[in-house]
Amino acid sequence: MGTRVFSYVILALSLSCFSAHADPAFIGTIKTLQGKVSIQVGSSTFVAQVNDKLYEGYLIATQDHSNIGLVFIDGTQLSIGPSSQVIINRYLFSPKQKQYSFDVMIEKGCAIYSSGKLGELSPDSIKVQTPEATIGVRGTKFLVEVE
Repeated sequence: MGTRVFSYVILALSLSCFSAHADPAFIGTIKTLQGKVSIQVGSSTFVAQVNDKLYEGYLIATQDHSNIGLVFIDGTQLSIGPSSQVIINRYLFSPKQKQYSFDVMIEKGCAIYSSGKLGELSPDSIKVQTPEATIGVRGTKFLVEVE
């Protein structure tokens, strides 16, 4: 009987550890990549790879002759060109709660935005910032270039 209780305790601890590592903040995926692209989050930096998951707070930096294609969970696409820096400030796509937000900062370089479901359901919740201006998105596709 003692062994069975011990087994249940180990199983319960294992399940609680598994749920602690759940991925509720996952917001998208890296779908395409050419050249060298790094991602900085806090004080950590790593090399981006195709199929890596995306999270809020990522600073994505492309080198010369490099680019990256991101697809968010609602189908929104963001293609980031060479020598660019883009920060994903906020992303929320929760249709059941009717909560939406897409807020990115293009610090330098260029990016092409293509709207997904978020743009259909809540176009007012999309914000693309640059050092000089904030763009409120009302269309479905556009290019931004920051020098």
